[in-house]
Amino acid sequence: MKRPISASLLLSLVVGALVLVLVAAFALSALDAWRRERNTSRFLSGARISRDIVLVREAVRVELGLIDTAVADPRPITPQHLGQLKDTHRQTMAALHFVLDEMARSDNRMISARLVGRLRMEAGQFDSHLFPAILAAAAGPRALRSHNLIYDPLSASTGILNLIDEQAGLLSRDIASAGPFLGEMMHVSDIAWHMRVDAGRERRVMANMIAAGTPPTQAQLLDFARTRGRIEAPWEAIEQLLRAGAVPDGVARAVAGADREYFGRYLSMHQRIIDELSRGRDPHIGDRQWLALSNPALNSLMQVSRAALDAAEIRAGQNLARERRDLALALALMALSIGLASFAVFIVRVRVIRPLNAITRAMTGGADADIEAALALRTRTDEIGLFARALKAQRHGAAERQRLEAAREAAETASRIKSEFLANMSHELRTPLNAVIGFSELMLHKTFGPLPERYGEYAVLINDAGTHLLSLVSDILDLAKIEAGRFAPDFRLFDLKPVAQHCLALVRRRAEERGIGVHADLPDGELIVEADARALKQILLNLLSNAVKFSRPGGAISLVLRQRDDQLEIRVADEGIGIPADVLARIGQPFEQASNNPMLAREGTGLGLALVKALTAEHGGSLTVVSQENVGTEITVVLPGRQAASGATRAA
Repeated sequence: MKRPISASLLLSLVVGALVLVLVAAFALSALDAWRRERNTSRFLSGARISRDIVLVREAVRVELGLIDTAVADPRPITPQHLGQLKDTHRQTMAALHFVLDEMARSDNRMISARLVGRLRMEAGQFDSHLFPAILAAAAGPRALRSHNLIYDPLSASTGILNLIDEQAGLLSRDIASAGPFLGEMMHVSDIAWHMRVDAGRERRVMANMIAAGTPPTQAQLLDFARTRGRIEAPWEAIEQLLRAGAVPDGVARAVAGADREYFGRYLSMHQRIIDELSRGRDPHIGDRQWLALSNPALNSLMQVSRAALDAAEIRAGQNLARERRDLALALALMALSIGLASFAVFIVRVRVIRPLNAITRAMTGGADADIEAALALRTRTDEIGLFARALKAQRHGAAERQRLEAAREAAETASRIKSEFLANMSHELRTPLNAVIGFSELMLHKTFGPLPERYGEYAVLINDAGTHLLSLVSDILDLAKIEAGRFAPDFRLFDLKPVAQHCLALVRRRAEERGIGVHADLPDGELIVEADARALKQILLNLLSNAVKFSRPGGAISLVLRQRDDQLEIRVADEGIGIPADVLARIGQPFEQASNNPMLAREGTGLGLALVKALTAEHGGSLTVVSQENVGTEITVVLPGRQAASGATRAA
């Protein structure tokens, strides 16, 4: 026999589960705070690396401008310019290697090891091969320089910048996902950088044009106009953010500086030089002087990018500090919850579980020492005291419960014996009744010759009484078998429609004698169900017979058969006397009749509906009775169309 779970064990499990849920909730909160802290730390790391990448971008472009000027100059490079170029290259390589080392050390998942490796390779090739060749070529006149030196530095720098831009794009998109403010700052930084790229490309074309001293071609003027459009359109988006007050003071100052330097002084100087060259005049400015004068303007655009990245880094740092505070708070709450949970477990064990164990031992073991220990708890004023006092009362009531249990078992035994007796008695009554009915039928059919008229009437009465008594005995036998658990339904597949038509024919004669109309609503085709055919026929006959019996002369009864959603619905309705409300609750019990009419009550035993209810239950169905006194009654039986668990022999 399975040992029952004690109340103390159940309480221990409940308390343990609650503690586990509490600790798990705070642990999940701490884990969520830790994940947010890790993400914010990644955003801060990405913002710092992005800021350093901007410095590398600027350094590479400045160096490219100096290389382009040195290669395009027809004269050999001067020692002053050569030193400036070498210093710029060293600064560029130092900034690039610093960023590469920073990215290699970072655990930011947005750092691409592939891009870092390619950048190192590209930078190494540029530093060890291309730059020395540029220095050697710049030391001589332009006529002796290789034509490839005009394109190789640009190609190498572009390759480095493209790799840096690809990595910067990964970081920018990751940081932008951290929130609207960081997204806007990264957007401002990207806009300013692309403006710087377009402006640097335009400046290089302008330097070459100044060095050559030739007027701009129509294609160059058109390219200048397109560049101006690519710069001014996104700049308007930055100014809209500035007007909306959506940028910090540092970014606002950088935007004002770019307005002043680039969109004011630089564009004015740029237009003046183009006008002078277009008229064939000397602009009185050299290509190196042009680079020097334009540097502040381009730097002002880069300052906008740097200021936006600085603002993003500051906000990411603030977010990181907040997330670390949240993480510390979550860890503190988790530790506090563990402490409180441990204290609660201790209190529950000492004040609840141990006394419950004592009471449980007293209730299950019955040893005197255990009982005395449990009864000693009855002085407590809490629920444990109530349990102890209840235990004492339970001890006094144990004998009474045993007596009641014995009485219940005796009643169940008597009921079972009664059912078996009725089943055996009904079976024994059938044999003589069949003989009485058989002999009376022989007399009615005058098999052995005619009978006097009075004896003929007696034969009819004998046959009717015998048939009625056999029907009663059959009902008692079937009900007794069901109650005794000896009823074995024979589930088979069959067409219910002919059975229903036969039952209708059996009750129609009696209905016509009383002037009662019989209506049937049956399906057009077959009505295949899996059930005990005899039981379903008995259900139909009992329902129809009751409907005829309790209908008034001139009334009507109806039978409706429907098959819906793999269920069979049998509905029988009449316009008879109905069932009183106080009787409706008892309908379906053996020997219970619905009618208070003594004439109708004498016509039956009250077993019909009880048998219908029992047979319906054997099929796994349900019976519903809806009735109103002096209006009529509607009885609905719902049976499953298939007996899923039956082992019946299936036959068509």
